[in-house]
Amino acid sequence: MSRGSTLEIDFIGELHELEAGTTFTFGRHGDLSVDDDNQYLHRLLGRFEHRNGVWWLVNTGSQIPLVVQDLTSRSQVTLAPGRDMAMSFPNAAVQFQAGRQNYEIEVSVGIEEEPREVVSDDLADAADSAIDNATISIGDLPLTDDQKRLIVVLAESALRNGSVDIDVPTNKASAYRLGWTITRFNRKLDNVCDRLSKAGVSGLRGGAGVLATDRRSTLVNHAVQSGLVTPADLELLEGTGPHSAQV
Repeated sequence: MSRGSTLEIDFIGELHELEAGTTFTFGRHGDLSVDDDNQYLHRLLGRFEHRNGVWWLVNTGSQIPLVVQDLTSRSQVTLAPGRDMAMSFPNAAVQFQAGRQNYEIEVSVGIEEEPREVVSDDLADAADSAIDNATISIGDLPLTDDQKRLIVVLAESALRNGSVDIDVPTNKASAYRLGWTITRFNRKLDNVCDRLSKAGVSGLRGGAGVLATDRRSTLVNHAVQSGLVTPADLELLEGTGPHSAQV
């Protein structure tokens, strides 16, 4: 059973990170508004809650089952209305159907608290503040090593093939490539996107209208075309992988 103090929720690019002791509802209305125009969808369909060190999913609806699909295997669990279950899959997709519409919420359990690595990120933020009144190009934007490594892993194929018109890897695949937990990857991706958004790059803010794939593609497109990352940066991926995982 996956024990952890954080829970990462991703709904088409809209990200939420929950801390221990909190609850989070979803449905037509709730903390996450899945689709407020679909009258077949319960106002409150489900709830995530943290109990005794474990994250639980509760089906609070009356008619719609929730299918919890493990993203690392073929295992899945169907959660009937009125029932609850411990989130035993570290990375899962909660799937459900309302009327003719199908929905999916990706969920990642933080297995354990990571050492806070924000010292370097804070230094980068300080650098942002220092150049707030200066005119710089995106290619000159200072990044931490981890932030640049994240962009490089997303842009790896583009840097190797010389074209940005290619598929960008998923968050899960990129995290695995770097040897990071998915929670760590998502948090650092948010940091990178926030910094570039402040620098004037559009299309990187999460939200109901921004798909996760679109955000990653926009990030890669700007990073490669602006020279923020170059083929020479591919050396940053040497020695990365699951055997170097930091959790």
